[in-house]
Amino acid sequence: MDKDQVIDKNSDDLDGNGALVGLARERTKLMVNLVGLAEKRNELSDRRTVAADMRTALAQERTRLAKDQTGYTVKNMELAERRTDLSEKRTNWAEQRTSMATNRTDLANQRTSLSEQRTDLAAGRTDLARERTTLSTSRTDLAHERNELASSRTDLSGYRSLLARGRTELAMIRTGLAFVTFGVALMRYFGFGYWSILDGGLILIGGVSTIFGLKHYLTTLKYKRRFDNKLKRHMLLELEASVSEA
Repeated sequence: MDKDQVIDKNSDDLDGNGALVGLARERTKLMVNLVGLAEKRNELSDRRTVAADMRTALAQERTRLAKDQTGYTVKNMELAERRTDLSEKRTNWAEQRTSMATNRTDLANQRTSLSEQRTDLAAGRTDLARERTTLSTSRTDLAHERNELASSRTDLSGYRSLLARGRTELAMIRTGLAFVTFGVALMRYFGFGYWSILDGGLILIGGVSTIFGLKHYLTTLKYKRRFDNKLKRHMLLELEASVSEA
């Protein structure tokens, strides 16, 4: 049974007070950690002792190497031969590097050509963008002109409606005068009698129609004057704009 199992068993044997049991467990775990730290410190001390032994052995080995200088001379010759082999390999690698540099130069030239093509395409795109901007400006001017024409058409439609109403009112006045004239003519031609009531009704209807039409026609004349002034101002503004553009 390890230490954790012993701690859990001892903790389970305590009473129902959970807080005390938790504190006891934490304290026991801390003690276990301290014991572990002590063991690690002992291990480090052992390692330091082993390192000291190794240092002593290395000092002995250094003494032996100093005595075997002749052997190192032979090894130096072998290393020189290996260095010659490495020089040959380095030469081969230099040749490969030169070939790769040539390929890289070719790729750089291709990249330059592609960059020039991309620049030409960008210039073409810029020209298209400028043309699109010009067309957009023209479209905006046309839309503005179309709005002005629509506004003028709306004004002219209102003016036409006003004239139509005036024409209707004049027709009402003319019809009323015709009724009055017809009623008076009947009364003068046939004289007074039972039919004079109908003649008077015609005269009355004609008078009412004439008065009603005349009243509204005068109002229509006021609106017509306002429309005329508005149209004159609009025409003057268009004339000034055309003169300024010219």
